[in-house]
This record gives sequence, structure tokens and C-alpha cells, in this order.
Amino acid sequence: MSSRLLTAISSLKRTPRTGWLTHGVSLQDVESVADHTFSTCALSLILTDLELKRGVRVNVERVLRMATFHDLAEAFTFDISKAYLSYLGKRGEAIKDEIEASAWKHLVKGIKSLQMSDNYLMVHKEYVENKTVEAKIVHAADSLDILLQVVDLRKRGNRQSCLRNLWNTTIKRLQTSPIHSVSTVLKMIVGEARELER
Repeated sequence: MSSRLLTAISSLKRTPRTGWLTHGVSLQDVESVADHTFSTCALSLILTDLELKRGVRVNVERVLRMATFHDLAEAFTFDISKAYLSYLGKRGEAIKDEIEASAWKHLVKGIKSLQMSDNYLMVHKEYVENKTVEAKIVHAADSLDILLQVVDLRKRGNRQSCLRNLWNTTIKRLQTSPIHSVSTVLKMIVGEARELER
């Protein structure tokens, strides 16, 4: 085991999700990466259970490994906002991927078990490539958590206008998800948001 990995896990509790700042949320209301990770794990488990109920074959352990570690590199890279990346055009996402891949290699360096380090690197690669049903579930859960956070921020008095664009683009992304159960959870979140408008 590597102390570097353990320190990274702990530091996510103090690492803010800076993308919210670009949407007008005050720093005191910004969640930590660890907050987001927990929510993504819970949502991933819910989606997995719904898919299993439908008869879809899903590896629950891989889903939870991926959800738990999906943003772990941000212990070193911090949360690189998509709004910041947009200034780099098409290169932005590729640069983020390269930085996070390098951070992941740094994270697993020092793990004495080659099997463990290879497993962690493979989990990260699977998440980034987003080709398996497990990766698609975690990506969907990651987006669903954004919507849940918007609802929570609105409940706490944040202006709807500064979050509307993020809300709309996230919903569009989720509407094209190949994970059938996403629509069930999405309807519930949208319904809760509509309740706030009454």
C-alpha cells in the first residue's frame, strides 16, 4: 500500500469542486470532491440495482471501484472546470485527460503490489474510455449528481439563472445515456426541481 494513495483519499475532503465557482456559487456553498464522490457512489449503486432488476449484467464491484476512484486524481490536479477548459477549444479535454492520467500514475507509484496498481490503473482507463456498461453507469451517476447539487443549491437560495445553463446541458447529456434506468432517476430529480418553482 502507498501512503501517497491514502493521503490523496483524505485530501479530497478539503478539495473544492471549483466548477461551481464558475457558475456563480460562493466558495462557502461549494461541495468538496469527497462529497461529490460519495453521492456518485450512491447513485451508481442505485443505477446498478435498477439495471440488475431489468436483467442487465453489471459487475457491481467494478462500478463501485470506478465510482470511488473516478475523481481521485483531483487530489493532485484539483477540480479542473470544463469552463476553464473551454478556453483551450478541442484540446482542453485532451489536456485534462493527459494531466489526470499522469496524476493516476503518480498515485499508484509506490504501491508494492503490481496487481493492485495495475487494477487501479485499469479502473481509471475504463472510466475514461467510457465503453463498458459499468463506466457508462458511473458517468451517468456523475451527471445526475450535478443535477442533485443544483437542486440542493436552489433550496439554499442560490439564484436559478446562474445554474440554468449547467442544468440544461447536463439534462441533454443524460437524455442520450444508453443506461435505461437513468431516465427513471432523472424524472425524479426534475420533478423535485419543479416543486421548487411552485
